[in-house]
Amino acid sequence: MSSSNFNDASNWLGTDKRKLALGIAAVLFAGLAITGALLPEKAPEPPKVTAASVDVPIYMHTNGGRLEVATVTATQDFKLEAAKREFLGVDLGRTVSSVRVKAVYRFHIDMEKKWPIQITQDGARVMAGPLKSTLPVSFDTRTLETETQSGWARFDKHENLKALERQLSPELEKLAEQYKKMALDSARTSIADFVRTWMLKEHHWQKSDKQEIEVLFPGEQPKKS
Repeated sequence: MSSSNFNDASNWLGTDKRKLALGIAAVLFAGLAITGALLPEKAPEPPKVTAASVDVPIYMHTNGGRLEVATVTATQDFKLEAAKREFLGVDLGRTVSSVRVKAVYRFHIDMEKKWPIQITQDGARVMAGPLKSTLPVSFDTRTLETETQSGWARFDKHENLKALERQLSPELEKLAEQYKKMALDSARTSIADFVRTWMLKEHHWQKSDKQEIEVLFPGEQPKKS
């Protein structure tokens, strides 16, 4: 065989080997692509709270609305004395009515639809909305006690009692504002429990974590670390 023919044969064999190698590589690549397409996608892991994420807010998405956070139960006494009456300078006596009832004062906050939760070194900090009274104030009619008496020459005790009963709701609303301060600590605990439950559900924390949740109402300052 001449050297020319030998070189031609070598070139042909080399080209054939290259084509074979390229074909095998293409088959392997296609197989890997198909395998990757068939494998299920790995679910993204929930974010973990680390030192790097401190002071970065997490947002709790809600439907808004009210979140009841505290109740205060108290027995209230009300009294109404009718205006003084005289006839020819003679006092006709006093008409006095009284009511005792067990009232239930409920308090709530309005939830934001995108509620920021600030991660801190000790746990989390939540800025809550203002604590509001849920109105009208409810009371148990089964506990309602009434008493009414007319003056010696008066016959208006029933009218006076009805007038007092009509004043119950407005008077209870006024008292609700006074009980609001008493309800703050209970409300703070309820909000913290609500946020902790959400953080565990969304896997931001583990059940074994001992995290503190600081709940702040408008006008309150965060505690110093």
